[in-house]
Amino acid sequence: MPTLVLLRHAKSEWPADTADLERPLNSRGQRDCVAVAAAIEAHGLLMDLVLVSPARRTQETFGLVFDSL
Repeated sequence: MPTLVLLRHAKSEWPADTADLERPLNSRGQRDCVAVAAAIEAHGLLMDLVLVSPARRTQETFGLVFDSL
């Protein structure tokens, strides 16, 4: 049975004069990505297709989660 996994971006910053699309993850968000990867792995979830927003915070979230898997 296919499983749909929805993952929201990790905690991000909102530096002054930074467009919403360019908001980076903060240090907490970076740390949390490792925990998210562990939860995905613990549940035995496999990804056949991944769609990721072009926003910097979502790209960083996926990159850190994927690197931890």
